[in-house]
Amino acid sequence: MARPAGPDERRTLDISELSRYDLLLATIPLLLVIGWLVGQVTSVPVWAALAASAFVVLPLVADGLAVNPPR
Repeated sequence: MARPAGPDERRTLDISELSRYDLLLATIPLLLVIGWLVGQVTSVPVWAALAASAFVVLPLVADGLAVNPPR
C-alpha cells in the first residue's frame, strides 16, 4: 500500500504510522465478517453468530466513541 505524500509522489505506508483509531476501524468489520463466516460454516444460525459478534464489537465502538474519542 502507498499513501501519496504529494500530488504526484508515492511513498510506502509504514505500519508504525497507523493510529489507534485506524486499528479500531479495521478491527470492527473484521470481527463482524468473522461472525458471519462462523454462521455460514457452522450449524450456528447466521443471525445468532452476527448478534454474538455485534456484542463483541460493541465495547470497541463504545471505547472509540465515548471513552477515548478522537481529539
